Amino acid sequence: MRSGSTESPGATSLFWMGDQLPTFDKYDGLHSAMIGLLNGGYSGMGVGHSDIGGYTSLNDTEGLQFYQRDYEILMRWCEMSAFSDAIFRTHPSNNPDFNV
Repeated sequence: MRSGSTESPGATSLFWMGDQLPTFDKYDGLHSAMIGLLNGGYSGMGVGHSDIGGYTSLNDTEGLQFYQRDYEILMRWCEMSAFSDAIFRTHPSNNPDFNV
């Protein structure tokens, strides 16, 4: 989750996990969204969601950074969200013409 404290559950009832990369990465991808949802639940923030399929896509013309949402990551994220997220929504990302 992007930011929060022990007082956050009193201020809102829905928590968002942030703009993850469209990867399986444990630092900023599907894995990190799952960990954020689990940790939020343990901390009293029981209702959360993530952008299905990730958000932050990069298409560096130099070839140094390349993150593109593909069919597999979208379907795996849908599977996770079907059982964990309070809101089931995909996001066209920051580069919608580049993604699935």
